Amino acid sequence: MTVVPPSPPAPGAAAPRGGSAAGLKARIADLVDADGAYLTAVGDDVFAHPELAFREFRTADLVARELRALGLTVEEGLAQTGVRAILAGSRPGPRICVLAELDAVRVPDHPAADPVTGAAHACGHNAQVAHLVGVARALVAAEAAGQLRGEVLFFAVPAEEYVDIDWSGAARAAGRIEFAGGKQELVRLGHFDGVRLAMMVHAHADSAPLGLTWSHTGFLAKRARFLGRATHAAAAPEHGVNALGAATVALHAIDAQRETFADRDHIRIHPVLRPAGTALNVVADEVVVDMLIRGGSGDAIAAAEVRVDRSLRAGALALGAAVELTTLPGYLPLVVDRTLGELFRRNAVDLLGAAGWSEGPWSTASTDAGDLSHLMPVLHPTHGGCAGANHSAGFRIVDPWLAYVQPAKALAWTVVDLLYGDARVARELLAGHRPRLTRDRYLELMRATARQETYRQA
Repeated sequence: MTVVPPSPPAPGAAAPRGGSAAGLKARIADLVDADGAYLTAVGDDVFAHPELAFREFRTADLVARELRALGLTVEEGLAQTGVRAILAGSRPGPRICVLAELDAVRVPDHPAADPVTGAAHACGHNAQVAHLVGVARALVAAEAAGQLRGEVLFFAVPAEEYVDIDWSGAARAAGRIEFAGGKQELVRLGHFDGVRLAMMVHAHADSAPLGLTWSHTGFLAKRARFLGRATHAAAAPEHGVNALGAATVALHAIDAQRETFADRDHIRIHPVLRPAGTALNVVADEVVVDMLIRGGSGDAIAAAEVRVDRSLRAGALALGAAVELTTLPGYLPLVVDRTLGELFRRNAVDLLGAAGWSEGPWSTASTDAGDLSHLMPVLHPTHGGCAGANHSAGFRIVDPWLAYVQPAKALAWTVVDLLYGDARVARELLAGHRPRLTRDRYLELMRATARQETYRQA
């Protein structure tokens, strides 16, 4: 059953506590606290209606309604389902972005999975929608725009979970997308033009109430299509070339490489053997293996890819098969901006105390926020209030206050830190920031990653 949240709060619903950043933060905290049940209803409603990448139509419509109810002008249908609205401050200044990811991930054995698609919010993106709504409602109700310089862009984006290669390939062939990541598509289409920095909070079951990991791996995607020769598996096996055998040898060769990867490179390789339609009495003539190759840097990923490709070719060589290798751009490694991270840490500690905060150097998970971090400063902390491993059937929100409410307050406070008064903090941060890539160079790099080759014995 769809949960219908209460009406938005009226502007100025909280009594002012002085014309200062601290006073504005206090009003915002009061408003978000008062919205606790509202934000829980939003987050739980999204959790109950999971949708896969680039198909998040119901969730996008919910976000659009929420932002429109605040009197904001809403853009919809960006990169299929993206939604955004701008809150303009009292004077021109930097445009900063509060992000929420719309999509779920396919975990069909999750208790709340969609019975048709297998989608489930087993990574907590539903909480991000609650955060975005909470920040927008609080800033509008507190009449914060009059005390801020610049613009706050509320941006709900599609497709953070890397979609399967078959679906994205069909969507590319139909001209609907070029890249499999929603933020990648939005960059390509120009919807991040003018955005100077971006922030969001992501669920993590092992996180403290609020925390931060400074770096995340990136990855590229690989498909290996092994091509053999069919024959009767019992009566004439000598005439066949077993594609499944070739794939099995290749996967064993990849496994044998694992102990040779340096720990500092954070390499992760996880293949999926796709089902083949071969009959039981026929030697398999086609098998597909899809995989992601993760690493802590572009160089580390490239070095691992060399070993993976060598293993895939070895499997084909050993069985006398051919292998078609398709390489697709994945996500770039994420590097969290130090200044943004420190601002958020201070707010988290103010809200929850030192015991409510944790941080670490590395996560081997990946996100297309990494792509943004090569173009602008990015904040990507984590929140608790959930149980079960991300992307597992056991993932769930167990403490809505920690999962939905406190992250919204911390994000809103960070917006105030950046843009209050003359936006000095944001302007100084941006003056000292040097992007790793320009938009044009980024798109060139992504497109250069895509390639195809076929290996067979001479």
